[in-house]
Amino acid sequence: MHNLTPSIEKELQGYRISFRDEAKVSKTFNHADELIQYAQARTGAETSRVAISMWFRRYAFFVTAQLYMLSKHRLIWEGTLQDFGVLDDPEDEHWLPNFLLKTNRWSHVTEKESPSALHSILNSFGADAIRFFSGTAKISKLVLWENIWSYTVWMYSELLKQTDIKTRVEKDIEMLLEDEVWLNIETRSPFKRFIGEKSVPESMNPYKRVTCCLYYRIDGQEKCAYCPNKNC
Repeated sequence: MHNLTPSIEKELQGYRISFRDEAKVSKTFNHADELIQYAQARTGAETSRVAISMWFRRYAFFVTAQLYMLSKHRLIWEGTLQDFGVLDDPEDEHWLPNFLLKTNRWSHVTEKESPSALHSILNSFGADAIRFFSGTAKISKLVLWENIWSYTVWMYSELLKQTDIKTRVEKDIEMLLEDEVWLNIETRSPFKRFIGEKSVPESMNPYKRVTCCLYYRIDGQEKCAYCPNKNC
């Protein structure tokens, strides 16, 4: 087990990860209906489909943080979906919750183990949640994966600027764009579909989505600047 240094914990704060309650309300969700109702109440979404898409736009920080820790520090969290809570400020009109890690246990990952670690993150924190909510809320899995990718691609564009780990980061990105690491998760890498033939830096200038996250379906909101403007 590896204990995080204060500096690494501070890095994770940039991905809305917290290790202390900080006097906010920590929420846990034992049933899908509870999470859907919570997301609808916080966004004003009229349908569960829109509410879950908006939830995954927030939850994407949590998944991206796991990929960040692996690619930058070769560390993987030992927790599960049952080991985190949501820290929410009811006065935050933009609804940007933090994710409280109830356990702070991390393990070192060797270079040889990195493919299986990537697969574990995608499966445990991505696919398990996406499979369930895509069926419950009748929303495309591709939309939810791209809600995660939207933050993941930005994260990797920043890590690529760090010359000391650039080669390792490039290797991780390459694996995420190949189908093998997605075995028993998706038939093809959805991340490859989103990025196409562009590199990570190229895809950020400017960033455009392949799917629509349905943000415009919330009363008073408009299409995002990176909306594909199709089927919306």
